[in-house]
Amino acid sequence: MYAKRILTYFLILCTCQIAAAQRPLSIRGFCIAVPSPERLDDFVKFIDEELAPRGVNTLILRVDHNYQFESRPELRDENALSRDEVKKLVTICRKHAIRIIPQINLLGHQSWAEKTGKLLSVYPQFDETP
Repeated sequence: MYAKRILTYFLILCTCQIAAAQRPLSIRGFCIAVPSPERLDDFVKFIDEELAPRGVNTLILRVDHNYQFESRPELRDENALSRDEVKKLVTICRKHAIRIIPQINLLGHQSWAEKTGKLLSVYPQFDETP
């Protein structure tokens, strides 16, 4: 009885995997660091000429502190994107129906080995390093 049940589950699993393999993926994503302001036009061109023609519909941008935050300007990196520069990214992505997902590291990822990130440089009391 137990062997029949395992065999049945195995066959169902195989059938589901075959069916899933035959359906095209609905998400075609790409993850990359947000560009510096000097490279923004190149990046917009990259989205327009490389990502969009390949069917990319989701763009995860590793923003971290590379944006000119208005509510917390002390957390801006020196070479951060302005609001108008981000609008250029939004415009080209909207043109190609590409969803943008901004990524910002949480507390546990604000430093790596000897490198301290912007948040912990400004607010060292948040450092969780033992």
